[in-house]
Amino acid sequence: MALPLQQGSKSGVLYVTFNQDCTCVAIASQQGLHVYNVDTHKLCFRHAIGAVRAVEMLFCTSLIGFVGAGEQPALTPRKLSVMNTTANRLIQELTYPTSVLAVRMNRQRLVVVTARRVHVYSMQNLTCLRVIDTEENARGCCALTCCHEPNLLALPSSATTGTVRIYDLAQEGGNVLSEAQAHQTSVTTMAWSGDGGLLATASAKGTVIRVHRLPSAARAHSFRRGTLSAAINSMAFSPPGAPLQLLAAASSHGTVHVFRLEEPDPPGVLPRPASAAAGLLTAVMRYSVGDMVEPARNVATIRLPTSVGAATVAFRQTLGDGMDGDDQEASSSVVGSPSVVGTGAFGAGSAAEAEAPEYSEFPTGEGGYAADQRAGEGSGLPGHGGGAEGGGMAECMRRARNGMPPAATYRAVVMVATLEGLLYEYSVSELLNPHGPKVNLEGEWSMLGSGSVLG
Repeated sequence: MALPLQQGSKSGVLYVTFNQDCTCVAIASQQGLHVYNVDTHKLCFRHAIGAVRAVEMLFCTSLIGFVGAGEQPALTPRKLSVMNTTANRLIQELTYPTSVLAVRMNRQRLVVVTARRVHVYSMQNLTCLRVIDTEENARGCCALTCCHEPNLLALPSSATTGTVRIYDLAQEGGNVLSEAQAHQTSVTTMAWSGDGGLLATASAKGTVIRVHRLPSAARAHSFRRGTLSAAINSMAFSPPGAPLQLLAAASSHGTVHVFRLEEPDPPGVLPRPASAAAGLLTAVMRYSVGDMVEPARNVATIRLPTSVGAATVAFRQTLGDGMDGDDQEASSSVVGSPSVVGTGAFGAGSAAEAEAPEYSEFPTGEGGYAADQRAGEGSGLPGHGGGAEGGGMAECMRRARNGMPPAATYRAVVMVATLEGLLYEYSVSELLNPHGPKVNLEGEWSMLGSGSVLG
């Protein structure tokens, strides 16, 4: 759900990413840090500290990590700063011999990626658990699960071939769980499903997207994005518990492709002709040719405006179509701590301090529910963070079982955030229609400006 590091755009945005439960967009710009709430469509945090090249939130909490763009000594790209936005306090600074290329968080682990090393930290006290040596990873490609269990990290294990190595971070910083030959060229983009059961990968060529099932990393699905090469900037799975499992991929061609993950045929069902042909060819050839015979095409294509540059994609967790009035009210009830908007000074933080990073739930609207807690503990807020699954996954799954609409009436909402500082929302309905689903633009907002672009 995060863009690779970019050169920026006319808007001054250098980096944009959704948080783990897709309720906020974190923005790094020439001016500093910004957090935009996708429900209220308002900025709920702004900190003008100078040029920042990368930012990562921890769900809807006030804990944020950021990396400077190097335009001033205090914001060197070789340092990760972790701050509490509610207390306006710098918790800790972590420095490295080379530039930080990617930062990922969940409630148990913090992962920092440099060109040839990956540093794994405990979120309890920000102590380093392990340093993983890697081959050259200039794009900082990585993927960390956001759920409580499993706690998995995916990294490219080769700079030339498309091999992916998966680490289980639950014990002492990580042990190798499995490895997959995902593509023939280097892997550049990866994404986990919300429950950590599926991993999507895309290579530098960008024509085929593959999905692997954990823990064995066996190939579960292959999708054909197109025939011309394109960079896959971002991928995202639909929320856990949805009646249809979807995967969205944003490409450098200004399109977002939506794929449907269909379950394989049950035992006893005769294989499709394409499947049988692929099996025969694979039996006499060194490499699998399944992707040459039968990679599935996307079920919907979203074409972004021509002015949009690189974009990151996510699914909104919308369960309202299948819930009664009480559940709908509960899912949209106002929670969060009072809004923090301003440019307050940081308190000095020492890297020698081994304190646990305290944080509170990030504002999700107006109101006053503060949930100060230590990292790794669930917040218990309905629909936002916490619980055994993290990020409201358990609550989402419970509501899905009780009231999720059937697959035929399910309407997915795809959000696209761009380096132009714009947020688009598209609804994708009639996903089982043999003539193709319907795609509608529901809204367009300026995340750094005021209100809707569409009026």
